[in-house]
Amino acid sequence: MVFPIGFDEKFIVRALVRKREDVNGLEPGDKLLAIVPESYHKEQRTANAISSIKNIASPIIGEEHFVILEVPLNGEELVVRIIQAIRDNLTNDRLVLAVLSGGMRPLIVSTLLALLSIQDVRIIVESDFENLSGHISLELESFLAPSNRRWVRIICGLLGGKSVRKISEELGVSPATISNELKEMAKYYLVKAEKPDGRAPKYRATKAGKLYLKIKGEECYED
Repeated sequence: MVFPIGFDEKFIVRALVRKREDVNGLEPGDKLLAIVPESYHKEQRTANAISSIKNIASPIIGEEHFVILEVPLNGEELVVRIIQAIRDNLTNDRLVLAVLSGGMRPLIVSTLLALLSIQDVRIIVESDFENLSGHISLELESFLAPSNRRWVRIICGLLGGKSVRKISEELGVSPATISNELKEMAKYYLVKAEKPDGRAPKYRATKAGKLYLKIKGEECYED
């Protein structure tokens, strides 16, 4: 999890305990990356917020996996430092949960810009409403994936329960071509490969894939 932190830890704590459909809660092996301005310890409220989050997370992930990144507030260097820190702290599942609910606005914007440059990583962006009435949660890769009509047809085919061979017949290309497309789509987490019994992977459309259709203004139609 990566998050800018300001004077209040409540948004981050809510994210730590939030239940998600396919993302486990905080567990051993996870890392937390807190982004704060240089000399943050001079602001007692920020120091207290960091301490509260650390007290909750450290018994689960270990104190060494709670990383505090102090950044200068000078634009380009700020974004570059965040990019490098995210890359350095990626876990084996290559999943980044970005909680952009608190902290200075330049830190929030810079964190989002940094995330846009990270490739081959699943990134979920979350942000809570100020009144704590709810939150939004979006798959960033859905917005970064290129527009591709064939990808739309493939996702629709998978959602309709069709096989790679059936999709290839409908699109008039070889199954190998569809398999190659699926591998590219998987880089944006639009589809996920599953290997039952060690056989050739079977793909399914993900939540990000469904969002991709909406972003591109596409709908699936039955033939």
